[in-house]
Amino acid sequence: MYFLFSLLIGSLLFGSTALAQQDTAFSQNPFTDVPETSTYFEGIEYLRTQNVVRGYLDGTFKPDTRINRAEFVHFVINPFILDTNNMSACLRENVSSSASTVFFSDVSRDTWYANDVCFAKTKDIINGYPDGTYRPADSINFVEAAKIISNVFSLNIEKNETGEFWYRPYVQRLSDLHAIPVSITRFDKTITRGEMAEIVYRLKVNATDRASTTMGNLR
Repeated sequence: MYFLFSLLIGSLLFGSTALAQQDTAFSQNPFTDVPETSTYFEGIEYLRTQNVVRGYLDGTFKPDTRINRAEFVHFVINPFILDTNNMSACLRENVSSSASTVFFSDVSRDTWYANDVCFAKTKDIINGYPDGTYRPADSINFVEAAKIISNVFSLNIEKNETGEFWYRPYVQRLSDLHAIPVSITRFDKTITRGEMAEIVYRLKVNATDRASTTMGNLR
């Protein structure tokens, strides 16, 4: 029950990161803090050259920094990863002009990630919490990320688990595809920028030959 409770309250148990959009930009050069010896170099470099991941203005990527739920949805709503046609019209077509929030009580219409949340919600990529919030500032944990990524890539998921173990089909599918980095050893582990990029890279290029964590090794 403790694990279920931790999922319901999101990543507040692990802390949160600031919601203000950081000064980031697409980089023309490899990130200075992701050397070729890094576990994540190949994946991050691939996504950098495709203008999927952004770096910081000092030339770094900060692969070990935890990513929050707003940043995560902004990352996966990318035309290189999924079809984002008509995304620009999402707020206009799906949210009343008089509404100050977007689907969730804590997602302001004028925030920088509002359109990402709108598009992801209308495409059934994300869900909120029972209290009607999205909790954008909370760090995202692995099982939450597994579900969103599975939805983004339209993986064939048999949703036969409910209640406390709702996450198992999504995690099992990523395990089968060798998409879970070895640094992820717990279901409730908060995801870093490097791990996020590695999972998406593996699914995008079908990199099943890389060392990975299996469902049975997670706790």
